[in-house]
Amino acid sequence: MSELRTGFLTMATIILICMGLTMTGTGLYYRKTVSQCIRETDRSFIVIGLLLLVIPQFALYAICFRSKRMFTTYIYAMIFVCIVLGGYSLKCFIYNTTFGIAKNPAEDKRTAKQLVGQLVPASKLAKVTDCIIHNHNCNYNASQNSNVWKFCCAQPKGCGERTMFGQPGEWSWKHQHVENHVPEYCSYEYCLSCRGCQLSILKAIVHQWKYLSMFSYPSLFLVCVSLAIAKSIFDTFDEPDDYRGHYT
Repeated sequence: MSELRTGFLTMATIILICMGLTMTGTGLYYRKTVSQCIRETDRSFIVIGLLLLVIPQFALYAICFRSKRMFTTYIYAMIFVCIVLGGYSLKCFIYNTTFGIAKNPAEDKRTAKQLVGQLVPASKLAKVTDCIIHNHNCNYNASQNSNVWKFCCAQPKGCGERTMFGQPGEWSWKHQHVENHVPEYCSYEYCLSCRGCQLSILKAIVHQWKYLSMFSYPSLFLVCVSLAIAKSIFDTFDEPDDYRGHYT
């Protein structure tokens, strides 16, 4: 039975380490591809990823050396990870259930004033718009958050179908910092006070927390399972010399 439990704990640990590596990579990828103005969860991905990458490894060492001390360290460290993940998961759950914006922000009938303050403070929205003004030109490709640049950069009337790229609002990370061939009289201008722009900024922020939840929920489940298995192994541990023992 003990061998079976240690096997399950090893598998859970390997999965957690893989998830940690994936989340760390995702956080670093976000820092390279998402506009710094709307970047919201890159640090969260990196923090959680590093925790899952490092701490679960103690389980492998504890199993390998059959050390009761290392199991004790692992259990307390994983309780800390569980608390951190629980906090992030709760925040993701709140965003997922209380802050829904239409897939196309322009179709949402509400105004930014009706949504600001629920989860995203007004100061955050003001900070993002100020960052856009100081860091992005509407006639340059700036981010993969297409809705933000589609609704926050307005084209003067009379320009017809002249768009930034092949289709309206196509801002691709693959073409970052490439100047658009838009005639000077059709250059895009800021429309940061437009409803579609403000709602698309809020949606971009909320969407990042929803994406984080895709990793935090299963990670929290696996951490709890690993803790339960580790505790059951710990309770059957017999280690008279306080270092190397055997499973009963």
